[in-house]
Amino acid sequence: MPKKILIVGAGIAGIAGALALSRELTPFIPDLQITIFERHDILSTSGGAINLTPVAQRHLDQLGVLHELDKLGAEGGADVDAIELFSIRTARSLGNLDFTDNHGNGFSGYKGRRVMRIVLSLAMLTVVDRTRNVEIVYGKKLAHGQENAREATLFFSDGTSATGDLVLGCDGVHSATRTQWIDPSAPSEYTGISFLQTTLAASSISSPIHFRSTAMNISRHGSLLTSFCDRDGDQIFAAAIVQFDEHLLPHYKIEPGQDHRTQNVIKNTLREEMRDRFGKSAIPCIKEMTSLQSDWMLYPVYQVRPGARWHTGRAILLGDAAHAMPPRDESAAYALDDAILFSRILARYRHEPLSEVFKAYETIRRETVNNAFKASRRMWEKNKDMGLLEGRLKEWTLPFHIRNSKDAREAAWEFDATKINIPGPTESLCSFEKRSF
Repeated sequence: MPKKILIVGAGIAGIAGALALSRELTPFIPDLQITIFERHDILSTSGGAINLTPVAQRHLDQLGVLHELDKLGAEGGADVDAIELFSIRTARSLGNLDFTDNHGNGFSGYKGRRVMRIVLSLAMLTVVDRTRNVEIVYGKKLAHGQENAREATLFFSDGTSATGDLVLGCDGVHSATRTQWIDPSAPSEYTGISFLQTTLAASSISSPIHFRSTAMNISRHGSLLTSFCDRDGDQIFAAAIVQFDEHLLPHYKIEPGQDHRTQNVIKNTLREEMRDRFGKSAIPCIKEMTSLQSDWMLYPVYQVRPGARWHTGRAILLGDAAHAMPPRDESAAYALDDAILFSRILARYRHEPLSEVFKAYETIRRETVNNAFKASRRMWEKNKDMGLLEGRLKEWTLPFHIRNSKDAREAAWEFDATKINIPGPTESLCSFEKRSF
């Protein structure tokens, strides 16, 4: 029974994992100690705004985080009833991805929300602060790990180390836990797609805003997400999803230590990139957004191919460290799913060897993640640059796809990781092997 748990990474998966483990294990292990090691000296402010689906909101509520978000008022994020889809070429509506049912109600009480990543992190840290057996240590960059039959040890780049009974690698797509320990043969790889994103004051746009809360604006030169990210509608988060050559990435990323002139050249080049792709939009506010002197930032999207090893004898990967994929509407939810499911399984199997815990987790989780990866890749292929006829075909077929996938999408919004049946150690897991959640 693990009493000292070490977590690498203080992102969504890492903090959610700590909170879920505390909730599930504290009744059985009074002296439980959970320590999160974060490589940055302070909380990172990068990442822009993220979408919280009904599933993500449900799980955040179960962990006590949603209440903290709501307490932040307007900064706690914008409510999203639907992601509206528009053609940039014609301004025509192409349909909605709904987070409410036909009566305007959320799924089991939960709709969608768009919130800045830093705000979500602060809400999660507030819950950590009041959780007595969880601690975060900053400035701990993992160098490597090792283990034996009794314990696992993390070695950090500052020369310090930490030893525990169980390690959770939650350190993202470029995970050192994965590449320096669990599976060095599974590096992250560039998808060929990048985000170009910025945040704008809504008051800086004189044209009518064409969306209620969030829109995905479709073109043959990529897609442009536009969304309010605060409850008062004062701030608009804009993120272009575009094809971008890998060899160009080093020339268009703003890095610490660059001189002022280099950064200005990069900013001007990215503004031109946005104008070239979306500046002729038939949607007035899109055209205006791309004409402003905004500071667009480039964020390449990386993935970890399915099939990578998830665990050793005493360490396991969760979230993007295990299965990073091109983001979809439910990307944050996958990290939360992992945290809650693994914590429940560990509690159920607390008297069993960790090998049995890991086996049960993979049996329940691996196929679901693999199917999500395939679906995500298919979706992201549609954001690559297209010819004129291919772009028209994309616009014509999208409404049919949205309608045909509505039932499956709405069924997915009801998912609750706390209600998945977990067979006990003496029961068979075979029934899960061909099942997807």
